[in-house]
Amino acid sequence: MADFGEPGTSGDISTEDRTTPLSAVGVGVAVLAVVLLGINLRLVFGSASSMLVEIRGTYQLGSGSAALLTTGPVLCLGVFALAATRAIRRWTVPAVLTGCLVLVLIGTVLRGLPWWLALVGGTLIAGVGIAVANVLGPVLIRLLFPHRIGLMTGLFTALISASAGIASGATPLLDARFLHNWRVTLALWAVPAVFAVAAMALVAWRRRRFVPIATSPASAGPRWQSDVLRSPVAWAITGFMGLQSLLAYSMIAWLPTIYRDRGLTAENAGLLLTALSISSIATALTVPILAARLRSQSVLAVAAAGLSVAGLTGVVAGGVGGAVGWAILLGLGQGAQLSLALTLMNLRARTAATATSLSAMAQSVGYLVAATGPLLSGALHSATGSWTATLAALLVLMIPLSVCGWIAGRDSTPGDRAESARTA
Repeated sequence: MADFGEPGTSGDISTEDRTTPLSAVGVGVAVLAVVLLGINLRLVFGSASSMLVEIRGTYQLGSGSAALLTTGPVLCLGVFALAATRAIRRWTVPAVLTGCLVLVLIGTVLRGLPWWLALVGGTLIAGVGIAVANVLGPVLIRLLFPHRIGLMTGLFTALISASAGIASGATPLLDARFLHNWRVTLALWAVPAVFAVAAMALVAWRRRRFVPIATSPASAGPRWQSDVLRSPVAWAITGFMGLQSLLAYSMIAWLPTIYRDRGLTAENAGLLLTALSISSIATALTVPILAARLRSQSVLAVAAAGLSVAGLTGVVAGGVGGAVGWAILLGLGQGAQLSLALTLMNLRARTAATATSLSAMAQSVGYLVAATGPLLSGALHSATGSWTATLAALLVLMIPLSVCGWIAGRDSTPGDRAESARTA
């Protein structure tokens, strides 16, 4: 995952607590807070996807309406990501993250109420909290672990990648064997959020005497630098981020349902998403290390897209044979693509301020693109009555994903005089 520079460097987005040692918080509490934060950032996505058949049956929903449960949070990631820069002008990063986790907790509990509006509303409330926390997670790591940024961000990314699959696999098991009520099962995922709120609140309390971040004008909110907005490489990174996220959230939303329609039980179909998410950890941890050692990451980006092409092709082939293998290939591709996208935001920027502008642009625009994935995938299935057209469309999108990755991987930075010529 990209980091935004060491505290105190020129252009750094914050000057908060440059000299405060980790002992002010406590190593154990700090690690626990980061771990619980990472786990809670995708549980909402995965827990609902494996129960969509039950949800659709209860409320008599079509595929398009049901996709709101997975599209809504992704849309929030794009719409509310920029709110993070405003919030940290008034409160410390741990305090803002505590508030975000409270929203996740409230939204998750609301999903257990017996109304469709409560289910959708709770999902969106949790999505707002996730959107802001998604941006501030790396900032928290820099503040607490300035000398272990790579290790902790790798752990953080891996937990984000795995949590959706864990929820997808465990939710049908909990429902079938213990709770026998999908609403109660979805609400049960508020328990991890309770522990996360407690851990983050303790970090915030121990840092209560320190002032909020003083954001530099170059990196404040949506005031993106002109060289980033005009940069072909920056737009290529944004396209790569958006298209890989579109594929990822389409699979989170519909992969279990695709295989349930082919005859798998809810438990086994949910475990496919678990296999996808767990396998993504391997590439999420290793690809950033490899990318940082390469001058150009173009070949790496195309190879990452190739993994998804192989996985999608296997799913298109139909049947349930080899389903686990195809899910693992999809997971390896998604872990590689997400971690590479986040790494490129840092590698392509000369300064931390440029990296911040690039990150804001890529995540806000990229996640808005990604939000269309589950909705359009569900609508295409409803229109054709088959998943083949949906999977074929996702395969076609791997072409622009590869093109964006090739351009984004070139050794150039926004603002370089030679950038346009290199891109052409």
